[in-house]
Amino acid sequence: MKALIISDGEFKTSQFDELAGLLDGYLKDKGFDIEHIAVGRDDLAFCMGCFGCWVKKPGECVIDDLMSRINRTYVACDAVFYLCPVVFGQFSANIKTVLDRWLPNMLPFFYAREDGSTMHPPRYASYPRHVMIGYGDMLLQEDARLFCDIIKKHRPNVEVLIYRAGAGIIISL
Repeated sequence: MKALIISDGEFKTSQFDELAGLLDGYLKDKGFDIEHIAVGRDDLAFCMGCFGCWVKKPGECVIDDLMSRINRTYVACDAVFYLCPVVFGQFSANIKTVLDRWLPNMLPFFYAREDGSTMHPPRYASYPRHVMIGYGDMLLQEDARLFCDIIKKHRPNVEVLIYRAGAGIIISL
């Protein structure tokens, strides 16, 4: 089994180190091969909205940067974990850029969800399990709740957890 851990390379705090160590230990105990990819501000370009991932190179972004490696690793994994610093109730800008650049993994059509919002259908028959783990040195309960609520609203197939500093546990809100 393979796991990919994506983190924000600009939020390497002691709490992040604690969380990454805890997750690494857990995954190794479960028999996972683990690959870590830390994303920094200069590692990824922003999505240009050019739709080249649908028209020119279906399933692959036309921008050649770290996202090419992330996508290749992603499709071969059983699980993808995002270690997300929570900033004002949301994930950081670097993690947001990664999520925006997942567009090649979807088809260029729309369908309506039960709540009336629209979404792109999946390109592949199956995907790795997605788990977002939020953390923050001074994480307020309100910010943790907002982080979970927004992700669950826009990404219903993603598991969302919160890591509490020093507690050594990851919780679900």
